[in-house]
Amino acid sequence: MNNLNVIIKQLSSKNITFLVDIDRRINIDKSEKYYYYKIWGLNLDQIQNFICNIRNEDIFLIHPFISINCRIDDPYLTLSRQFLVSKYSNPDLIQDFLFNKLELASQGFEFDHEELDYFLIFKYKKVYLNDKFA
Repeated sequence: MNNLNVIIKQLSSKNITFLVDIDRRINIDKSEKYYYYKIWGLNLDQIQNFICNIRNEDIFLIHPFISINCRIDDPYLTLSRQFLVSKYSNPDLIQDFLFNKLELASQGFEFDHEELDYFLIFKYKKVYLNDKFA
């Protein structure tokens, strides 16, 4: 198993993997188009569904945000920096991470997220990892 396969299996499995966490000797090609995956609330089943539908060697860059009306042209609240996921990522870890970010946002912006109807939206794109020295 090569180094890139090991990285793919570890992405957001024990800790959320941000772009800065990837070794600088690995080139990250982010040239693909963005897509949107809409989830009602922080629904674990839908997060699991997103993860389970990732193909074996694929990696996605996720920009998570919440929206009240699920329209991407209207204002939204970004929950986190972009992070990387693969089919081996831990959906529970991702849900807990995003819930904690939502808690911080609700304290900082003084709103009660438990009384709020919202969509979690993953703005995502496929990325490619290439070893610069291979």
